[in-house]
Amino acid sequence: MKLSKVLEGSGLARAGADPDINALVNDSRLVSPGALFFALPGTRTDGAGFLRQALEKGAAAAVCAAEPPPELRAAFPSAVLLRAEAPFDALSRAASNFYARPSARLKVWGITGTKGKTTTAYLLESALKLAGRRPGVIGTIDYRVDGRVLAPAANTTPLPHTLQQMLSLMVGADALSAVLEVSSHALALGRVEDVDFDCAVFTNLQRDHLDFHKDRESYFRAKARLFDLLERSPKRDKAAVINADDERASWLLGRLKGKVRALTFAVEEKADVRAEGIEIRHDGTLFTLKTPSGEAPVRLNLLGRHNIYNALAAAAAALAGGLDLRAAAAGLEALQNVPGRLERVEAGQDFTVFVDYAHTDAALENVLSNLRLMPHRRIITVFGCGGDRDRTKRAPMGAVACSLSDLAVITSDNPRSEDPLAIIDDIEKGVEDRYDNYEVIPDRADAIEKAVQQAGADDIVLIAGKGHETYQILKDRTIHFSDGEAAAAAIRRKLAPLKGEE
Repeated sequence: MKLSKVLEGSGLARAGADPDINALVNDSRLVSPGALFFALPGTRTDGAGFLRQALEKGAAAAVCAAEPPPELRAAFPSAVLLRAEAPFDALSRAASNFYARPSARLKVWGITGTKGKTTTAYLLESALKLAGRRPGVIGTIDYRVDGRVLAPAANTTPLPHTLQQMLSLMVGADALSAVLEVSSHALALGRVEDVDFDCAVFTNLQRDHLDFHKDRESYFRAKARLFDLLERSPKRDKAAVINADDERASWLLGRLKGKVRALTFAVEEKADVRAEGIEIRHDGTLFTLKTPSGEAPVRLNLLGRHNIYNALAAAAAALAGGLDLRAAAAGLEALQNVPGRLERVEAGQDFTVFVDYAHTDAALENVLSNLRLMPHRRIITVFGCGGDRDRTKRAPMGAVACSLSDLAVITSDNPRSEDPLAIIDDIEKGVEDRYDNYEVIPDRADAIEKAVQQAGADDIVLIAGKGHETYQILKDRTIHFSDGEAAAAAIRRKLAPLKGEE
């Protein structure tokens, strides 16, 4: 595709040559001859520092936030070097052009909110699949289409050129619909500006990512951007699905214009889609799904009150997208589990082990509150906090874990560039002099081992924070680490003497 076509509508004025472009990249290591390189500014590195490397590898053109140095123009006279006031916006439009605006050929749902995006996406995918809509999903765990993984997820919502490429692959695979988890980072950084949405879903707002957004209001405004994009979308019959039990619901509903119809869901407040007759069991959750189209009994395989909200969000989104009540309810029931979301670890033990992604105080409180409703003798919680992330949640997470558990084991999560012991010290500030039902074991594998060894019949062990992740990010390297694998191995070691194994 000619550079002029790639840049159409981006606001970038090209003068002179109009080379053919065969790839969009933002990593100079991936540049090949004919690529268009975007030198994007980052929090730790600036892509401008790799401009020469990209040109040496054959980039036909490059877009920079700052004026390219004259010496580079002189050294690479055949390359088209452009300056963009808003390089992320330029990349978004260029990516949409390059991949022929794939979102226009799909029915697209965008799901935003602090918690529940991944589970809601899985539930909606299940309903769409049963209805023959051949869904694609872009989310926290992976990017997939009709059950086939296209790529592991580097980000919940990838950069625009990766996002548009995934949507294009979905179109090529004859998908009819796409479900996107849309993070606040993606909305703030313009990653989905050129996605044509049919439906936007708001799950809830809790405290998170304040290291990036600085305050709760900025965080919410980033989330609300999804509904601005929905309003702007050229699609017809657009719908906004909003959690009426969240305090921000009225604000969002008040912003909607006549071109977007609203569908609310709730457990407490009046809403279009509701759950009544709720019964939370140790092996699932029962409720009656009430909608404008009628009602249907639902037996959800997922545990906990928070998953009722996720199910209602998915059901409302399915109905908004044209599915009938029967298909929506069947889709909710068909999903067996979500990786790393209250996922059981079974290895023949007489106690229950769950792995969960809860990594904020609110999320941890939700999970533990639900586990306390299940029959149990004791609850043992293993958790830590990630480094280079919101530090204000560390002490509250410690307080939540100790107040709702019989024993809390404080350990390392993904420390990144921080000292793991310093992170643990921040957590302890929320529990010292208040609780004595905790211990500190910095090594995560050792912490999981201790929790499993401590567990007895009918106990519940919750390993929180990393969920589906299969790695641990340390200061100088990333290593393989899976909470589920570590727990299963610890259980086998615990049971080995009982089986007479060496």
